[in-house]
Formats: sequence, structure tokens, C-alpha cells
Amino acid sequence: MKRIYYASGSFLTGSAIADAIVAYADALAHSEGSDVVNFPILHDDGTPGEASMLIGPASQLACSTAPEHHAELENDVLVADLAKRSLQIGAPRPMMQAQSEIETTTDFD
Repeated sequence: MKRIYYASGSFLTGSAIADAIVAYADALAHSEGSDVVNFPILHDDGTPGEASMLIGPASQLACSTAPEHHAELENDVLVADLAKRSLQIGAPRPMMQAQSEIETTTDFD
């Protein structure tokens, strides 16, 4: 389990989920994008819940391991989706070059 610290609060969630959220936040920060992520949490009394977090370039997230008094929260679909989104943000995009920037050479030998 890991605790994600965000603004003035924190959320307890699964380790893989927390790691995927932090990686996605990093990708968003580099692309100057933002998104809302919904993820499972455990409340302080141990009851399950869901949190929604807006992450983007100005987000200041931290996470740390937490004592495992409860079963690890898992959501493989969410973790895979966040990994996919992170990769898509980091994927190079083709850019058009202006004709004046394209070097042309002619070889008349």
C-alpha cells in the first residue's frame, strides 16, 4: 500500500496504482497537460472508497509506503490504462518542416 500526498491531504491506495498515478502525473507535467484520475482508496476507518484527483503541470504529488493493515488495493485495468496514457503523451509526434528548412542537394557527377 502507498499513501499519495496531494495538496493538503492524502489518499491510501494500492502500490501499483500510486506508482501509475505518479508516472502519469510526470508525463502530464512534461506535456503541460492535465487530466482527472479516478482511483480506489481506503478511508482512515478501512472502508473502501473512490477518489478523483486533477493532475497536471502544477501538481505536487508525493507518495510513500504505508503500513499494510489492509489487503493491497489492486486495479490492473486502471494501472494499464494510466501506463498507456503516459506512453501516448510521451510518444513522438510527426512535425511538418517548412520547405525552407529542408536541405536539398543535387549531385551532378
